[in-house]
Amino acid sequence: MTNLPRLVVALAAALILLLAATPGASANGVPQLVKLTYLEGISNFGPRNAEGVLEFSFSEAYARVDVKNLPPTEGYTYEGWLTGGASTPYRVGIVSTRPDGIGLLETRLQDLTSYDYNLFVIAARPANDQTTTLPTTLSIAGRFQVIDNDGRSPAGDVRPGALPDTGQASGPTTTQRIARTAFTILALGGIAFVVLRLTLARRHTP
Repeated sequence: MTNLPRLVVALAAALILLLAATPGASANGVPQLVKLTYLEGISNFGPRNAEGVLEFSFSEAYARVDVKNLPPTEGYTYEGWLTGGASTPYRVGIVSTRPDGIGLLETRLQDLTSYDYNLFVIAARPANDQTTTLPTTLSIAGRFQVIDNDGRSPAGDVRPGALPDTGQASGPTTTQRIARTAFTILALGGIAFVVLRLTLARRHTP
């Protein structure tokens, strides 16, 4: 093997090692998908054919709710709530719905301190209700697996700050992913530049 191929191999190996050592190279936590329907014993308000899907992750601290067949009801505001378990119900946010019944809520789960919730409900708050507690008028809902004491749920989601020792780092943030991509591009560009310079130098060597 000539010196040029040896150098290229060495540079590529160094790049691989640097990328492997980058924090957050793999993610813990799988978003949970929860089907929302009119649940007997829970739901007591709104259309029975309303339905939706909740996608959320405690480890990534986000939630998204898509609903259909749930048109606005005059005098009420729809809200998404995490409840169940022993914790105080947590208000996720307002679900904005259109006249055709399509609705959306997408938000961050901020200041969340408990993770033993096992039920998500869309509640309807009357306009004259100025409290901050869970309303008693409940529309569609869905149950999900609660996170265990070891910090993991059967669905794959994990509790922030209590990740089990699986040999994996927590998921990279958007900034980390952008920085790692930029680093990779720069490193590969550097290798290509070195190879080009060495190739040209060899061609001009008598």
